[in-house]
Amino acid sequence: MKKQTKGNEVIIDYGKAGKHTFIAGGRKRRLIDEDYSTCTVAVNGLVRFADGTEAYAILEIDESSSGEHWGTGIFLPDGGFSWQFDDDFVQRLGKRKEEVFPYTYKYTGPVRANDHHIGADGWSL
Repeated sequence: MKKQTKGNEVIIDYGKAGKHTFIAGGRKRRLIDEDYSTCTVAVNGLVRFADGTEAYAILEIDESSSGEHWGTGIFLPDGGFSWQFDDDFVQRLGKRKEEVFPYTYKYTGPVRANDHHIGADGWSL
């Protein structure tokens, strides 16, 4: 899946934070929400599904809370993009639920947090 999507683009509208273009395989970081208690960013990353396959992703991370992971979107081989909370997420990946979950993730864009969810190899624990 990763090889088939490299270079694909998605524009995500974060409302007040604006529209941001992300490229599969990129290294972008964009601030999407900041208030008195949170600083949430969207960064490029990778996801390794339960079946071992990898996909390019957009990861939403709260930098103010030691790297809490809030959202995951996956670049799809057909040029599309799907958020994990979409009702048809697993179907759009062309997988069964047990082939997807649990998955691990790795940032490829910079995250400015001491993230205790990430191991020495850069992948989530």
